[in-house]
Amino acid sequence: MKRLACIFSVFLLWSCSDPVAGGPGSETTNGIAYVGDGAAASYASVAVRSVDYTSSVDSATNALVNADFYADADGRFSFEAPEGKYRLTIVHGGSAYTGLYKTKGDTSIGSINLEPTASLGGFAEVPKKCEFVWVGVRGMDVLVRSDSVGRFQLSQLPSNDSLQVYFLRGDNNKVYDDVSVKLGPNETEVIDLQPDTLKNKIKFVAVADGKVVPFASLAIRKVDWRPDSLHVNNVVAEADAFADKNGMFAIDSLKSGNYRVTVTQSGLAYSKVLSAKQIAKLDTVKLQETANYMSRVTLHAGDDFAWVGVYGLDVLTKTNAEGVFSLPMLPSKDTLDVYFISKKDSLYAENRIFLSGGTADFDYPSFVLQNFEKDTASWYFDADTNGFGSKIVSKAFETDKDRKSKVFHGKYSMPVTNNFGAWVVTGKDLRLPSNLAKKDSAGWNLSSLDSISFYAKGSGQIRVSLENWDKKSEDAGLSLKAASEWKDLNAQKWTRYVVKFDDLCYTAQDVSYCYVAWNFLKDDVRQLNFFVRNGTEFYLDDIALYGVYF
Repeated sequence: MKRLACIFSVFLLWSCSDPVAGGPGSETTNGIAYVGDGAAASYASVAVRSVDYTSSVDSATNALVNADFYADADGRFSFEAPEGKYRLTIVHGGSAYTGLYKTKGDTSIGSINLEPTASLGGFAEVPKKCEFVWVGVRGMDVLVRSDSVGRFQLSQLPSNDSLQVYFLRGDNNKVYDDVSVKLGPNETEVIDLQPDTLKNKIKFVAVADGKVVPFASLAIRKVDWRPDSLHVNNVVAEADAFADKNGMFAIDSLKSGNYRVTVTQSGLAYSKVLSAKQIAKLDTVKLQETANYMSRVTLHAGDDFAWVGVYGLDVLTKTNAEGVFSLPMLPSKDTLDVYFISKKDSLYAENRIFLSGGTADFDYPSFVLQNFEKDTASWYFDADTNGFGSKIVSKAFETDKDRKSKVFHGKYSMPVTNNFGAWVVTGKDLRLPSNLAKKDSAGWNLSSLDSISFYAKGSGQIRVSLENWDKKSEDAGLSLKAASEWKDLNAQKWTRYVVKFDDLCYTAQDVSYCYVAWNFLKDDVRQLNFFVRNGTEFYLDDIALYGVYF
């Protein structure tokens, strides 16, 4: 349809209120336009269009209407109305008016108040084979082009009347859709006419301190996930998706199994291990203040660094030569499983931690070397080999009623008079299993050892000894030992013993040799032994090392 402006060319500007006679079948219509504060809308733009009028692409404009004529200085206007229904639109600065009229009975429109305009934006559905679409309003001239994803903006529309927004294909300029809107003064409305891509999505919202967290990052990993290649990565979780401005995530359903779900934003984090079914039922995740975890892992002999990460997260950091490391901005209020990898890409230690939000203290490492609950195959029990007369009676891993757990129980016999140094020994070879067959098998680097603790009871005496014995070193007279003094056992009561590293003297009479022995031994400890003398039996449980971690 051609614009109706051509029939109004003789009515460009009226300076008086006298109606102008129209042609046959026409009616002269007049009115006065005011802005919201009662002032005359001087020289306001006036346009009259058919109710179903649409603009042509070759005349696309951001202007609401191109004026057919203008009101006078007092806001008065008069025009010859077309036959049938039409849309009258008046624009004055940032205010506008629009309404539908019909010729019969509308010879006097009267006073019209212009209201502040509104804005309409959003996303239109872009048809296949189209790179963009055009968006306009029926009965007006405005016609704007969307971007490639259908985003558009109509920045100035009349308020307080129903408008028919239409959409033209970008390839052939045909109308393919329309929608009705009614906006309030100064209102900005956003509409989304694209297909519902969220229909079958899992949707949940990220919040912190009772407020939504816009544009938060989301990462979902298998619970045993760790990066494929060894590389330094200080990012706790690299984003798979982001929340929208309202903090909402929309993700695809997951295969059955357990996952770590991590959401981060500006020093806040949420991280939990959930099943696929639990994730599907998520509604809200609450972000907490993060924490820094600083600690130390004991490096294997020959290693000058190790890699440190957390299962289910992307963070991976490198220790220094002493095994000290820092994992920044970890999620708090949830159990995290930390793993350690040697520089040769072998997994050699794991640790479980639980952090409180906002903490940044150094966590001195420790670990239970043996609690006799599971792996006891490598735990030996032998008598002295010097012919002093000690004998092994029995060795057992049994449940103790006082400890309420399994313990080591050794029975032995000693000469009636033990003046020749008879003893029995139980302990563990600390050399790495992969190195036992090698000639130069390496032990543990215990240079940062603080102390050893253990629980014991029995009828004799006990001492702790750290050694790096092997046949080659013994033949050369080089076997080194660092041992504690003999400690009395209580036959009726379990006692916790703590041996500091500087208590590991080979003999109590030669303290100076103690420090010499420990300094030569500490970087390569191959055996941890418990020597027992006198008595007939002893019990041992929960052997822990402090200051080191393997």
